[in-house]
Amino acid sequence: MFIAIVGGLFVGLLMGALGGGGAILAIPLLTFGLGLPVHDAAVASLVIVGLGALSGVFTHARYKHVWFQEGILFGVFGIGGAFLGTLMAKGIDSALLLSLFSILLVVVAGTMIRKALKPSTKPPTLNRLFTRIDGKLVINFRGVIYLVITATIVGLLTGFFGVGGGFAIVPALMLVFGLPMPVAVGTSLLVIFLNSVTAFILHGEAAMHLDWVVVSVFTLLAMSGSLVGGKLAHHIPKKVLQLSFASLLIVISIYTAIQSVPQLLS
Repeated sequence: MFIAIVGGLFVGLLMGALGGGGAILAIPLLTFGLGLPVHDAAVASLVIVGLGALSGVFTHARYKHVWFQEGILFGVFGIGGAFLGTLMAKGIDSALLLSLFSILLVVVAGTMIRKALKPSTKPPTLNRLFTRIDGKLVINFRGVIYLVITATIVGLLTGFFGVGGGFAIVPALMLVFGLPMPVAVGTSLLVIFLNSVTAFILHGEAAMHLDWVVVSVFTLLAMSGSLVGGKLAHHIPKKVLQLSFASLLIVISIYTAIQSVPQLLS
């Protein structure tokens, strides 16, 4: 239970501050720390991360850092990818799934380090999907196309690994729409909630086997941590948070690989 309490708080803090990363930590904690089978851990992480993200949305919305239209559409278009990813995950061995997950962690860590160290050369240009000019609705069709493609890929990751996808959503929102980091974080949490709900429904049959006492404790602490993390995000430099988080991902990746690769090769 100690792992559920401390892990829940830490997962929530990271989600609230960075707009993602909750499931990347929750799955190893649930699997290796609490002994849940990997597929059960993936389903439990969807509950923990989904409600933790929803908690963070309320905090970031108070600062007007959530783009609801773009976030909802991103989540809706990710449903197809989540469904495909879920089907793929069911046919793959647990050791192979965790091995692939460890590789994903390294890729994400490298991306975060590169973005954190890359200096910003120009202020972001905000490109909303829907705007009104002289009373007429103007649609950013190019942005819609990019959103559909990106949301599908993120949905695939969500369904396949049981992750919220925030590590991919935040960079995507900054690149496609030119969102500043705080708005990308807040909007990412909205997308994570929608993606997690979709993937949980698709994994619904596994929910009956979960230890709901542990999952509930983990979830409540994650929700509390997300509220605090959302407030801290406005006071701690993003570069410090990103580099620290990236280093933690590498450590978790190594630990996950040590646990899963020998099983895969045996």
